[in-house]
Amino acid sequence: MNLEKLQSNLNVNFTDINLLESALTHKSFYINKKIEIQKYNQRLEFLGDSVLDLIITEYLFLKYPDDNEGILTSKRSILVDEKSLSSISQKLKLNEYLRMSSEEINRDGNLRDSALADALEALIGAIFIDKGYEFVKFFIINLFKNSLENINELQNYKDPKSLLQEIVQAEALDPPKYVLIKVSGPSHNPIFKTDLYINDIKISSSDGNKKIISEQNAAEMAINYLEKNKFNDIKAKKTFFKKIMNRFR
Repeated sequence: MNLEKLQSNLNVNFTDINLLESALTHKSFYINKKIEIQKYNQRLEFLGDSVLDLIITEYLFLKYPDDNEGILTSKRSILVDEKSLSSISQKLKLNEYLRMSSEEINRDGNLRDSALADALEALIGAIFIDKGYEFVKFFIINLFKNSLENINELQNYKDPKSLLQEIVQAEALDPPKYVLIKVSGPSHNPIFKTDLYINDIKISSSDGNKKIISEQNAAEMAINYLEKNKFNDIKAKKTFFKKIMNRFR
């Protein structure tokens, strides 16, 4: 894997190139092979996630002294959510360097938001280990420059859970219910699976490498479903049970 061009694009020259290689290696690349866990990117992703959160939090804390913790949390969530990280990862063309199994590549695994977001966080973890805090801080602030400068505009964007809540309220339906049904994978990189119900009807099911991400993905799927279905099955069931209950009054 020729990483010279990538290092040039990133403006980062690694002292230990193995760190960069590991950051770009998906666990599927070593499937059915006995390879040390350090050879793929899950541990670096775990570290990079924390480093990214710290640096973005520090920036927002100093930049917006009048914002309370709730507003700061909202801003940080927008900046570091999976889709945001995936978008940045694609701009860096990390998908072109990701090492995965042929099966994953054939399924466009290198284009999945989760894989791209993980790769970016792993890259951040690798830079932190190789270059230290001040260097990776400069790298992150520069990488997120546009988003940081436009964060107040980005706050007008409503995440899928918030948008779905408004939609069901407008239709006089019960609030969405998120049920965590399964946690799989290793403890340092779990996969959460969530079912979403509205008026006791299962609308969608999705997963993510964080509980909140699985819920957001399920909410997004539910919105798409409801836009096509026009709430017909939910309203029909609600009307049916209302008629049944009226018979016993």
